[in-house]
Amino acid sequence: MVSPEKIFIFPVPKPTFQFLENIWTSFTNKMVSLVHFDDEPVFSFSIFEVIDEDELRIVATATHFKLREIAERRKIPGIEEYMQKARPISLSDPRNESAHFLQKAIIDYNKGLRPEVQYINLKEAEIHPEKKILLSETMNYAIGLPLFVNDTPIGILWGITKDPIPEEQMRPLILQLYSLFDVIDFVVSKESKDKSDFYIAQKNIEKADTVSNSRNLFYTTTKDQKEPVTSIIFKSHQYNIEYRMDASFIIPTTEGYAVSLKSFTPEKLNNTGKNLLLIPGFFCRRSVMDKLAKELALKHGYRVFLMDMRGRSRQTMPKYGKKEGWTVDNYIQDDFPEVLRWIRWHYRSEKTVVIGHSMGGMIPRFYASSYDIIKEIKEEFNLPKPEDHIAGVVSITSPNYISLKSNFIGLDTIKKGFGMLPHKMISDMIFSMASFSMQATIQTIDLKKFFKFLLNLHSSLRNFSYDIGTRVLTIKDFVGYKEITPPEWYFLMEDVFCEESVSVIMQFFQSQIYNEKSFLSNDGKINYTKNFFDNYNLPIYSVVGTVDQIVPEESLADLASLKSENKVLTKYEQGHLGIIFHNDTVRKICEGVDEWIHKLP
Repeated sequence: MVSPEKIFIFPVPKPTFQFLENIWTSFTNKMVSLVHFDDEPVFSFSIFEVIDEDELRIVATATHFKLREIAERRKIPGIEEYMQKARPISLSDPRNESAHFLQKAIIDYNKGLRPEVQYINLKEAEIHPEKKILLSETMNYAIGLPLFVNDTPIGILWGITKDPIPEEQMRPLILQLYSLFDVIDFVVSKESKDKSDFYIAQKNIEKADTVSNSRNLFYTTTKDQKEPVTSIIFKSHQYNIEYRMDASFIIPTTEGYAVSLKSFTPEKLNNTGKNLLLIPGFFCRRSVMDKLAKELALKHGYRVFLMDMRGRSRQTMPKYGKKEGWTVDNYIQDDFPEVLRWIRWHYRSEKTVVIGHSMGGMIPRFYASSYDIIKEIKEEFNLPKPEDHIAGVVSITSPNYISLKSNFIGLDTIKKGFGMLPHKMISDMIFSMASFSMQATIQTIDLKKFFKFLLNLHSSLRNFSYDIGTRVLTIKDFVGYKEITPPEWYFLMEDVFCEESVSVIMQFFQSQIYNEKSFLSNDGKINYTKNFFDNYNLPIYSVVGTVDQIVPEESLADLASLKSENKVLTKYEQGHLGIIFHNDTVRKICEGVDEWIHKLP
């Protein structure tokens, strides 16, 4: 037997330390983002102590309530002062309780065990004087998680709370912390070895699913994939089920572009014989649909695919980009049918229920109702017939048309602008904010810049006319989630929102400025809205957010006039993104959708 105090703690290897310097803020950000199964936050504060030569040094901190400011790149008062007050403590200092925990953790780890999670009452325990001065009145209890990378201890990650953690919540929390332990070890080991991609490492840690434990990791091959697909077997603590995640399947479409699919497959599928395809909306990556996807897969037993459309990642971009980028037509006529074809090729006896949020719900409806026209345009592609592939469509806050009255993405302001300012002035304002994303010749714009454009245009119009109202849409309206937590806001800003093709934005503008209650193809030859009301006959389940400022109820009117014999309309008191982020609303939507799908033929 070896006593813990005799254990020597080696310095973190220099290459590992240099990599950690770029990502250790993700450790504390993730710690203060953890929630109990009842959705209540676990920690209000977090610090990370790294092994720096022969000392332990606090190098990263985060607070639950300040993650929004971090996402918005705002300076947070007090954080710098806190870090300046923190002093390194020698590993050999007998009062260094963190060093003692690490010594015991090394013994556990070498026995093949995960390090013991430490729970401390900060008001009663003997705390090193250098740390005691850092404690505020609300820092009463702490949980410490020793971290290892490549079998070497790197430090200890602390979560701090005001109130004690109830005994019944401790076991599920420890499982989450062990999941985080595994994630940090895996991500840092892989990324620091492969290509030193700090950004990818940080994002993978911050968005890790800590309510699941990874059991096995494989790299799988299929005939249609050039690169191996990462396949991970998880055990979900929350749903008490094993499932498989595959990411990512890359499906080529047109002009060198591709789409990317991630999938969740539960250990036991339900008996509906239906796969689900989830499509995000305007300015969003597929991760915006994660809550829906996991609830439908792990609670209700569906194989779920999440789609990233062209332009959402490097893998979906052509090697040599085209200056004009892409339009909504490409989503409808090129990307979506290729995904339908791919799913049918892999699962020949199963139909697909398509679940789309916002613009993502417009895509399957407009494809199905304009199919006869699109197949003539795309004759050489032999497009899949909607009725043969699609069992039904779930449309979440997806407008039938873009009403100027609704002011979707600021169209009311922009229409007034076209009436008062030269068109070139407005287009120049948009393009001046465009960036060249991923490929040097494709113009895109991110969500923050887009709303800045609306604000600038609104200000310009106010100089011409006092008839222009003082109200202008903001990113808060787009989110539309009054209960949003700081970690959820951070997740939206850092992982969900993405750049959108300027051509997509211009198609929305041009289609609506002169065509009230319509959405047209980019060339103006297809009236998608008219075809939807004239031709759509598939089952449809529509979800409305009654306080949605982006897609209000009136833009979802006239559903009763559809030819479809199976049409359902449900309403929830949520805004545009809140409806797929608010946990209780997500659960209720999934229950209703599952019940509806079970009745489909």
